[in-house]
Amino acid sequence: MKDARLEPQDVVIIGAGFVGVATAMWLQRSGHKVTLVDPEPFAQGAYFGNACTIATYANIPVGTPSTIKQIPKLLFNPNSPLSINWSYLPWLAPWLLRFFWASRPSQVANIGYQLGVLLSHAHSALTPLIEAVQGHDLVTKNGTLYLYGSEAGFVKARPDIELRRRNGIPVTALTKAEIRDLEPHLNPIYERGLFFENAQHLLSPIGLLQRMADSVIAKGGQIITNKALAIERVSADKLKVQLQGTSVVGSRVVVAAGAWSKCLAQQVGDRLPLDTEQGYHLMYKGAEQLLNRPVGWADVGFYMTPMNDGLRAAGTVELAGLNNPANPRRLKLIADTVKTLLPQLQSHDSEWSGFRPSMPDSMPVIGQSSKDVGVYYAFGHGHIGVTLSGITGKLISELIDGKPTSVDISAFSPQRF
Repeated sequence: MKDARLEPQDVVIIGAGFVGVATAMWLQRSGHKVTLVDPEPFAQGAYFGNACTIATYANIPVGTPSTIKQIPKLLFNPNSPLSINWSYLPWLAPWLLRFFWASRPSQVANIGYQLGVLLSHAHSALTPLIEAVQGHDLVTKNGTLYLYGSEAGFVKARPDIELRRRNGIPVTALTKAEIRDLEPHLNPIYERGLFFENAQHLLSPIGLLQRMADSVIAKGGQIITNKALAIERVSADKLKVQLQGTSVVGSRVVVAAGAWSKCLAQQVGDRLPLDTEQGYHLMYKGAEQLLNRPVGWADVGFYMTPMNDGLRAAGTVELAGLNNPANPRRLKLIADTVKTLLPQLQSHDSEWSGFRPSMPDSMPVIGQSSKDVGVYYAFGHGHIGVTLSGITGKLISELIDGKPTSVDISAFSPQRF
């Protein structure tokens, strides 16, 4: 039985990305005092380098029967959207086994449903936070377009389209002519497309995150620039988070450290199959006028997104752990694809590589530790951390307050493994 909150508590949140900061904002709304801990707050983590989409349509897991069938082709084709650093395979093998298990048709249908429910609350939980920081100038709604290079590729996507529609996610199939009308600057090498008309995207993810963090500080919160090393219970109502050279104490601790959350959960006693997807992006300054909205390309698994400071091309997946240097082949794949779709762009201005927290079933971990009722987990959001940050923060706040949660989160429980 969860213990109800009788009075506001001091909550330490490990991680100052979108999920951590959104959690802090929701907790402050309930009267809690919050402290965020992050070794490099607002630097160049996944919160900075993402594809900028608020992807309320993204209920399709990474692993599907179609993905499994294509694994040999994907892994041995240097131009595929998925790659594995083979030296990392011994450490990745247990994760891959769970990934294959979660890719069965029955599991995919259930994951699509569960993510669909969570995504249906994404806007209502994130919008109040955006409004609180007057961030509407950093968010725009013009839909998202996803393209297929062949009719055959589009046909293969039909199970995903139907899974979305069964779960109430609107999606419109487009012809080549309709795509050209929406995005006239694209090289018309596509054949079909999907349009998610309700999708929004951020014009500056780091700008919005910084405003949210400033709001947390203005309301009495603090941000400590340090690395969390361990979580230790020191009394019946206090937990200590050991940092480098110091520590911080709270009544509750939330682990929202993204790709770095696994070791903290394991130190508490929860063994969770979190691993890492290494993502990449290129920036093309001054090119934002070439597109009207985020455009995804199914063949390579990436997005091009117009932002305040240029056009961002982001995506591909590399499974290689947290110590992998940037792979120039991944960056070249993105650059070559951009040149194919937008021949006007011949060179980029900057490059980025970062780490996404990836669960084998593509579902985040949201809930209470099985080992310590004062520890809560909010990580593993994969490609939709920004999208689900608001609802994740709201759910964690409800759990800490001892309230019924807005969404049944049993499917996202740390104990599901």
